[in-house]
Amino acid sequence: MPETGDLPGPRWVLGEPESWSSDWVSLLDEPETVYTVSARDLEAAAFHTMDEWPGAAELRAVDFFCGTDPMDPTGERVASRFIAFVQALASHRIGHARHECRLTVVTRRAARDVENPRGSGLWGAVRSMAMEVGEEARIDFRLVDLGDAGDLDALARLARCDLRERELAVRERRLWAPRMVSVRERYSRVAAGEDAVYRLALDNPGQIAGLEMKTCELPALGPEDVEIEVRAAALNFRDIKLTLGLLPALAYERSALGQEVGMEASGIVRRIGSRVRHRRAGDEVAVVAGGCIANRLVVGQHRVFARPARLSMEEAASVLSVYVTAYYSLIHLARLGTGQRVLIHSAMGGVGQAAIALARHAGAEIYATAGTESKRARLQAMGVRAAFDSHSFDWYDELMAATAGEGVDAVLNSLAGRHVELCLRALRAGGWHCEIGKVDVFADSDIGLRVFRKNLRFAAIDVDRLMVDDPPLARELSQTCLDLLDRGALPPLPVTVFPYRDYAKTLRLMTTGQHQGKLVLKAPPARSHPEFPVADVRPLFDPAATYLVTGGLGGFGLRLLPYLVATGARHLTLLDRDPQRGRDAAWIRRSSALAFMDEEVELDIVTGDVAVEEDVQRCVAHVQRPLKGVFHLAGTLDDRLLDDLSAESVARVFAAKAHGALHLHRATLGSALDCFVLFSSTASALGNPGQINYSAANGFLDGLAASRRRRGLPCLAFNLAAVADAGMAARSLPVLRMMRAAGVPPVSSDFAIANLDYALRAMRDEDHLVTALFERPSWTVDSPDYMRVGRLMRNQDAFAAGAAGELTVDGVVAQIAAKVAELCGHEEGGVEEPLSSFGLTSISVAELGTFIQTEFNYRVSALELMTTASALSLAQGIVHGKEDVEEDRAEAKTSGTGDASGTVRPRTRRPPSAFANPLQDHFPRGSGVESSASAIPAMR
Repeated sequence: MPETGDLPGPRWVLGEPESWSSDWVSLLDEPETVYTVSARDLEAAAFHTMDEWPGAAELRAVDFFCGTDPMDPTGERVASRFIAFVQALASHRIGHARHECRLTVVTRRAARDVENPRGSGLWGAVRSMAMEVGEEARIDFRLVDLGDAGDLDALARLARCDLRERELAVRERRLWAPRMVSVRERYSRVAAGEDAVYRLALDNPGQIAGLEMKTCELPALGPEDVEIEVRAAALNFRDIKLTLGLLPALAYERSALGQEVGMEASGIVRRIGSRVRHRRAGDEVAVVAGGCIANRLVVGQHRVFARPARLSMEEAASVLSVYVTAYYSLIHLARLGTGQRVLIHSAMGGVGQAAIALARHAGAEIYATAGTESKRARLQAMGVRAAFDSHSFDWYDELMAATAGEGVDAVLNSLAGRHVELCLRALRAGGWHCEIGKVDVFADSDIGLRVFRKNLRFAAIDVDRLMVDDPPLARELSQTCLDLLDRGALPPLPVTVFPYRDYAKTLRLMTTGQHQGKLVLKAPPARSHPEFPVADVRPLFDPAATYLVTGGLGGFGLRLLPYLVATGARHLTLLDRDPQRGRDAAWIRRSSALAFMDEEVELDIVTGDVAVEEDVQRCVAHVQRPLKGVFHLAGTLDDRLLDDLSAESVARVFAAKAHGALHLHRATLGSALDCFVLFSSTASALGNPGQINYSAANGFLDGLAASRRRRGLPCLAFNLAAVADAGMAARSLPVLRMMRAAGVPPVSSDFAIANLDYALRAMRDEDHLVTALFERPSWTVDSPDYMRVGRLMRNQDAFAAGAAGELTVDGVVAQIAAKVAELCGHEEGGVEEPLSSFGLTSISVAELGTFIQTEFNYRVSALELMTTASALSLAQGIVHGKEDVEEDRAEAKTSGTGDASGTVRPRTRRPPSAFANPLQDHFPRGSGVESSASAIPAMR
């Protein structure tokens, strides 16, 4: 670590009685430039004579040492004294400062391996304070946390070094720098060896990436229910439309399949209800049920059928939806028979193939359409009389010519718009139009009635609704089709089988239309751990225990309570410091989502104030059931800028937030807790103007959480951004505006609780989680906090690189190329080739754009992806920025022109990559530090 030489001076040193300030002064080799502020003056906040302190006009450095004080366990007093000192210092320096002054706050085990959380509050205070104190005061705030007195030597070296890092910890003369890193997982995962029930669930409609294998709870086995161990599940085009959010609300009206992915499967019966007569454990069956891409199902017996002996498990999973649709249309309704003619549109699809087989079995003359020449050739090879182009209206004239102008007796149609009119015109007298398409039905399209004078019949086919409207008929149709398959009268459709883990790949293949027959997912062997991640969303809390919530009667608390109940809690104890407001259990139910939940929950409301230790002790002693968890939400806002901040304001904010946390910590030391959650704030982790007091109080919570974890006690500091729809910030429009302006917009309560759930399930060994969104935050490359947070906020995927990792152009190219290969199904093509040459469809282009936006916080238009963009050009734009890439290209074009002398024009300093972390970035520009500088380990 390079040093600048002499220790900067004049220097003031302030320290609490039990701090290392005196050791520090004795270590300094230039005592004549050092002024020690007495502990008495610090305690009395006697800073009004600051103008008279030695070296005030030429001040270069201030060192503020935080010690230990049993009478101030939360750090409220030291925070007040420090705030008073900075108020006086900033006021003095504005208009008088001749040099920049480095103000270093030195704490003792308050930021790493925390033992003294009272000092952690100063870290929170400084982060907000540094955002308020303007450049005219010329104060450079620094935070250093020491492990023992021996680390003062390293502090002396830091005092001589102009290091860019604002925050450091020193342990055994080694420096540790904090870095914010990201948790990329949305869910915790089921551990190996656990036997969990799971299914494929849709979290975010609009992209296939919104699907996730998640645990689920099987419903209780009813008297007419059957529990099935799934062996295979088929995919249908309905699954694609549901996943991409393309089904209208009408599609779910009286729907037997619902809004779950998967509609048909096969498996083995494991349990039966008391009234089930035709199935028994061990039977191999086919089943129709929504959400069947799972490992186990419970379904009514009327939807369960014996597997035809001629069919494999994969074939049995794929036949019911297509054959029942075709049979209901052509045989049950249209009564298609020998010598009749049928037109089957889009005949190479699953329903089309089933319809061809049924029409051939009935002895009908078959005409068909398909979208490509190769598909039409295959149809003719299968024996259809003629195959036409489904993408053109010419099929009508060609059909009429092929039938000598007579037309057909039945049409199975899935085409939309004018095709419907042509289908009706193509029917013979008394003919049937069977509409299996949904576009015109949901759009309520008009149909001319004149053509129906030929005694035509029109039927809209919806087997999903039929299973609700007429269950016996739906079962009869299904059994008839399976009987025909079992006798060999009908062939099974060709199937392509993929393992469950490839569900996304299989769905993407279906969107391309490049497959034949049915796509089937094969489940892993029963009772084995799946070879793919399964999100764990099982009940988390103990229904026999109680959970204590402070601040639970406020806006966000009323959002938290239903979550606790939904995840297993059945007994909640709440502190109420204002019983006069009449907020009883009935009021809580009316005011929260508990009103819409069926779960029974006992709410025990105890009068008391969390800021009063006796009340907390009494409340914990009052608990009748085992206390397993604490959720501390209580807090007060008293937002003030630095100039208006008083000790009373600090005390007001510390009371419920910091003192309340300490009281809960002490009162529950004898309880075997599973969780102890302190609702902290992003203000303590990132800073926020006007909230120095709030940042300090929450900084104590952060330190307390780390301290508890170090002692082996459960604790999580949940650093939450402002919540837009609930809580204290939601009632303050100025706070919300300020947060948005700072690039940290408010989050929703749903977002916050989802992150909390993840932390409770998957971060049991961690002491904090920051929950926030970032939109163009203010941490620029020259910001003092750029190294800690700014370099990561500028680009989301820098999080994935880790605390000290670097992401290169080659790395981004590899990620984009892998995603393109996943979407297209092949890896052919170079990184400089336009992505349009890879065969991307409109659906895959949309998904690629979403991937780049989500992974790299980089926006690229669909037009660019479909025309000029390559994996390399996108990677260069992501890592270096579009402007720099375009500038480099322009320079490359003109590099052959100009002065042969080799004179280089001076250029403005290019901001380093949001991903890169070169060593010289740890030092201010112009410091002359190159790659020889020593690396700094990262501290989470």
